[in-house]
Amino acid sequence: MNKNNSILLDKHKDILSFRDLSVKTVATYVSYMTSYIQWVEDELPKRSLDSVTWDEIRSYVRFLKKARKLNPRTINVHLSQLRDFYFYVLHKDWDMREVPNLKFDTALPKVPTRDQVLALINATDNPKHKAELALLYSSGMRVSELCRLHCGDIYHSKGQIYVSRSKNRSDRYSILSEKAFEDLRVYVRSVYPDASKGSWLFPGRGKSGHISEESVRKVLAASVARLGMTGEGYTLHSLRHAFGLHLYESGADLMSIKEALGHKSLSSTEIYLTLGIGNGRNIRSPYDDD
Repeated sequence: MNKNNSILLDKHKDILSFRDLSVKTVATYVSYMTSYIQWVEDELPKRSLDSVTWDEIRSYVRFLKKARKLNPRTINVHLSQLRDFYFYVLHKDWDMREVPNLKFDTALPKVPTRDQVLALINATDNPKHKAELALLYSSGMRVSELCRLHCGDIYHSKGQIYVSRSKNRSDRYSILSEKAFEDLRVYVRSVYPDASKGSWLFPGRGKSGHISEESVRKVLAASVARLGMTGEGYTLHSLRHAFGLHLYESGADLMSIKEALGHKSLSSTEIYLTLGIGNGRNIRSPYDDD
C-alpha cells in the first residue's frame, strides 16, 4: 500500500476508534477498507482514492460479488464503510443513486424444538459445558454476553442475570431459569469452588480471562455431532431463537419477548410471528371456519 493511502487508512482507523467501537469491529472494518484500497492500487494504479469514479466503484462491487463471491449482506457492510470513508476521511458526499445497497434474501433461521434443545444440553457430561448451553437457551442471551458474565451477575433471589454492555451498548436484565441455576450450582461446586463475585463465571483456560465465543461454539458443535444433527444447521444463535420462539409458542406477548431478548427494535422480534405461524401457534385458516 502506498504511503498516501496508508495515511488515509490510518485516519479511517482512528475515526473508527474515536467512535468507541469494539477492537474486533474496528479490525473488521479496517480490513474491508484495506481490501478496497488494495483493489484500487492493483486495478487503477494511477488513481488517487478521491478520484475514483462511480463506475469504477461499481466495478469493485462486481469484484466482491463475482471474484470474492461475497453475499449481498456482507457487500453492503463494505459499502457502508466506503461511505464512511468518503464522508469522514475524504470529506466527499456519497451518492446512493450511483452505488445503491444490494437487495438480499432473508431466510428463516433454523430453530430446534424444545426436545432437541434439551437433548443438546444433556448431550455433554461436562458440568461447565452443560451450564453454558443451559444458560444460553434459558435466558436468550447472546454468546458474547454469556462469555463476559461475572459470578456476581447472577441474582438467584430475583431470578435475574445482569447483562452489561450488550450489543446495543446498554445494560439489561435477563431471565434466570431455576433449572439453569441448578446446572450452574453443579458446575461451580464441582469445577469452580474458588469462584468469587468478581470472578468470570466461565473463565478461560488460564483463568485470567473469560472463555471465548469459539470455545462455546465447539461445545455446541460437539453436542450436535454426538446427536447426529450435523446437517440441521443449528448454531449458538439458534438457541437464542429457540428461546424467543418457545416463549411465543407458550403465549408470551412480543413486547415481553423483546425485553427478554434485549432487542432495540420490535421489528427484530417480529420474526417470531412468522416462525410461530409456521409452528401452528394459535392460528386457524378462515377456510376451516364453519
